[in-house]
Amino acid sequence: MTAQEYFERDPEREEFYRTFYKICRQFNVTWSSASPEVKAFVEEATRVAYEQGKARRNGENLNTVKPFFGDEAC
Repeated sequence: MTAQEYFERDPEREEFYRTFYKICRQFNVTWSSASPEVKAFVEEATRVAYEQGKARRNGENLNTVKPFFGDEAC
């Protein structure tokens, strides 16, 4: 990896991390001290929120986004 590649900003990656930090703030989660269960919840909530936002930005139907925890928990 070159220095340029290292420092280039990927807009999608930045959007993912913005979503992650938003979810952590929303649920008052400190990642470093969170339990594995809380981390799994935050990861899944972030994935769903990010993929829904990406679908909106791309003009896709939100039904294309895999449901929260694959809808297994319900």
